[in-house]
Amino acid sequence: MKKRTAIAALLCAACAIPTLAQNKKEYTNFNDTIFDIGEVLIITNQNKQAEVLKLDVPKNYLPISTATLPSEILVERGIQNIQDAARFLPGVRIQTTYGAFQQMSIRGFDHSVIMVDGIRDERSSINNSYPFMDLSSVESIELLKGPASVLYGQSAVGGIVNVVRKSPSEKQTVNARVAYGSWYNMQTTLGFGGKLIGPLNYYGSFNYQNQDGWRDNAQKRLSGYLAIGGQLTEKDDIDIRLGGNHDFYSTEIGLPAVMTSDIYNASDGSLYLHSGDMLPGLDKEARYNSESDFMYNRSFNISGQYRHTFNDAFRLTDKLSYSYDDIDYFGTETLSYLTSDEAIYKHYYESKGARKYICLDSLYYSYPLRFSHIAKTINNQLELNGNFYTGEVKHNYLAGYSLIYLHRDSYSGYNFGSKGDDVVGPGLTGHGTVYNPHSIGWMDTKFSKVSVQRYWMHGFYLQDLIELSEQWKVLLAGRYDLYSYRRATGVDVINGGRSYNEPDGSAFSKIVNKAFTFRVGGVYLPTKDLSIFASVGTYFKPIMTFYSPDVIYVDKDGKVFTPKDGSEVFKPEKGYQIEVGARYELSNKLQADFSVFYINKYNMTRTIANKGDETNAGTATSTITGQVGRMDSKGFDISLTWNPIRGLMLSTGYGYTDAQVREMADNPYVNSDATKGLQYAYIPKNTFYVLGDYTVSKGWLKDFGVNLSVTYEDKVYRNSTNSSVFPSYWMTDLGLSYKLKNNVRLGLNINNLFDKDYFNQSLGNQYVPGMPRNFLLSATYSF
Repeated sequence: MKKRTAIAALLCAACAIPTLAQNKKEYTNFNDTIFDIGEVLIITNQNKQAEVLKLDVPKNYLPISTATLPSEILVERGIQNIQDAARFLPGVRIQTTYGAFQQMSIRGFDHSVIMVDGIRDERSSINNSYPFMDLSSVESIELLKGPASVLYGQSAVGGIVNVVRKSPSEKQTVNARVAYGSWYNMQTTLGFGGKLIGPLNYYGSFNYQNQDGWRDNAQKRLSGYLAIGGQLTEKDDIDIRLGGNHDFYSTEIGLPAVMTSDIYNASDGSLYLHSGDMLPGLDKEARYNSESDFMYNRSFNISGQYRHTFNDAFRLTDKLSYSYDDIDYFGTETLSYLTSDEAIYKHYYESKGARKYICLDSLYYSYPLRFSHIAKTINNQLELNGNFYTGEVKHNYLAGYSLIYLHRDSYSGYNFGSKGDDVVGPGLTGHGTVYNPHSIGWMDTKFSKVSVQRYWMHGFYLQDLIELSEQWKVLLAGRYDLYSYRRATGVDVINGGRSYNEPDGSAFSKIVNKAFTFRVGGVYLPTKDLSIFASVGTYFKPIMTFYSPDVIYVDKDGKVFTPKDGSEVFKPEKGYQIEVGARYELSNKLQADFSVFYINKYNMTRTIANKGDETNAGTATSTITGQVGRMDSKGFDISLTWNPIRGLMLSTGYGYTDAQVREMADNPYVNSDATKGLQYAYIPKNTFYVLGDYTVSKGWLKDFGVNLSVTYEDKVYRNSTNSSVFPSYWMTDLGLSYKLKNNVRLGLNINNLFDKDYFNQSLGNQYVPGMPRNFLLSATYSF
């Protein structure tokens, strides 16, 4: 009854939206690259300047590989989260854990930098994953492939994703959307913009989503966005943007763990399950989380940009931003099976030459996790750009200074049981069933410690795109970064909450780094439609590791050493990329991009062994960490967009990435060739997509639309030993829409059309099933 009522309300709302009066004005901003001609969408990248590239030149002048995903593709498919959008970016994969924490890999390297409107999300500088905003206010998603430290500083290894939000415009727009889908997925989005006052324009949006979730993994998301800007004078313009979100996730710990050893029947010693097998007969819709689990993400950001144009040779821009992000999390995390040294259960496995009996019918919560991160970031970019001539040669330059300050407090409540009372309640001692999961018991939590972190980065950069002739362009770019990271751990909190007394300077450990990175490349344009390019670029990534007496350290030569307490342990990871590619753009009909790349990373830091692991030197008594490896990634990617007839857009892309560990220094614990040639974890070798959008432009089916998407992700290894995998899978989505005469468009999206079973996420060894076939009905009013 609930579902029928919601659908009826949705359809009634769609038909009842009135036709608003519109003050039509001639719109002549032909710099835009998306034109709406009687509901026929034409997408073109010809000579478009990607915001992520910074230089004010057409992108086919630059020896850099990029891709752009316009919001129209996302809206047609009902996509509002970054993980679904990444399916249409070859060579990109997003790993989601805990239900909302997302980690991006590009061209074989994880921990990639994500930016919003050209501003780095500094949460990635310390954490390897974090929740990301919804995409309701997004204009496009830009992908810059390959190392980008010369543009955006440290850790920009495999590439950068820049999420571009909608800009204010004097064109009056209104866009209202309501949607209802599977598992009571209810969405409301409102966007509007136009003239504000005087020379100022605005754009604002609001988005709300409430969904029960197919595994009862409910989420509620609320976000808002406002942009104000315009040309104050002939030489001065401003752009001010504010955004915020308040999101709730019920977290996700997945299904009971796959077997980590071969499992045998105790009755006769026969093999029951192989290592890596999942228990048979599990209900994929069953939820094993505690009712006490939760995750909130509350954030706010504001940015202001001012630009003054002196003349073509000098344009001064300053962009200042502030962001506040609050992550508050409690998850029951690890599901463990009951075990015993006595033969009291039906199954067993071998452990150190002895039988360990295991109950595969019951579970308990063995490691509940309570933490909270509060991050405050200030980012300022001061840039001078323009162009000038030396003789007949034109120079397009950019000089800049970047300042980033991150103030981050990480609260933890990890002590429970015999170690403390951060987590209490019957859920700590209760047992649950595997095949009929129910509440094991509630838990209450508090904090006991906080890690206080302070991070500074100063970057000085200079780029020059030299136009030697109509056919030849050369890019010279360099950047010098000064990096400082301070951390005080184990600081006591006040009364179990999120407050503390500021520690004195002696409590902080400190890392200071500096690095120079560059990119050099050339472009040849044999015709105005074709460009061929090649480039070499470098990057660096600080290793934020401090000395711990519980860890054994191995240097890059494979020798054990003891770091100085309170100072840097390992030097930054460094590397380079070589890339060759080509672009072809034929008006708004055809665009093609192709590139071949090789990326090398050295000074790679990795965990050699965990406590209890068997090594060449015997059983490890501590965690062993070393800067002993080198890895590389090589491959190619290709994308093609074709508009053969009016109303039809076809796009396809393929990425091949071979990311392997190439060598490891000889050391006392592991043979140097033990990991050589192993694939890097969570990196698919092959990714592919094809999509099509078609809107009928005449006849009795006029304004009827259909879109189809097919994506493929190759298998990915889940660990560094390549002993566990997520299998490859195809995904097909279908969308249908029809525009009524009152500017209302009705839509139906069916995702996972063929109801494919797949896994692409996990929490440790606890696999999270992919969502089965689902639908989304929508009604959109726009003018």
